[in-house]
Amino acid sequence: MDIVKCYWKGSEDVTPEKKIVSLKKFLEMDKGEDRLEYFNGEVIYLPSPSVEHQRVLLNIGAELRNYFKGTSCEAFALIDLWLINKEKSLNVKVQPDLMVICDKTGLRENSYCGTPALIAEIISSSNESHDRIRKYITYMEFGIKEYWIINPKLKTVEVYVLEEDEYKQNGVYKGCNSAVSQSFNGLEIRLEDIFPE
Repeated sequence: MDIVKCYWKGSEDVTPEKKIVSLKKFLEMDKGEDRLEYFNGEVIYLPSPSVEHQRVLLNIGAELRNYFKGTSCEAFALIDLWLINKEKSLNVKVQPDLMVICDKTGLRENSYCGTPALIAEIISSSNESHDRIRKYITYMEFGIKEYWIINPKLKTVEVYVLEEDEYKQNGVYKGCNSAVSQSFNGLEIRLEDIFPE
């Protein structure tokens, strides 16, 4: 009888693994099953999202889908996002939990190359610094107009808006409040609809 070794990548105490490679090597690696992000040479192996993460993702994704229905913008979950700055020779591939795309010219079958109007990341203990520091700085540098950081443990949504090339915190929403977008008039999502009880 064969013994099959199993491991669970979704554990909350697993931190993202890092490795440095060329873009060409990364593109070969990226054909596999692992969830990978690329920061101009550095490869980050992402753990699988937890059940709690998935619940919050689907709840907020449904709210975004309903809001953008019938508009030129559309919400996407867990597809690859390529951010490219040819002037600085920067190549970044991330996999945001959620993003809103209004300019669909860069949309491909399973990726997007361009600048989304809004990105939302759901943090956990395993990826908090990655989302709060690295992605925050990256999204700001590439001109993402609005960045939401969603914390299922604290049941909060932080909204950051790009002003004069820097993120300004628009608000930290919790309790029976609604998270309010500054980029999309009327986009308000009740936190009670995001976080499962």
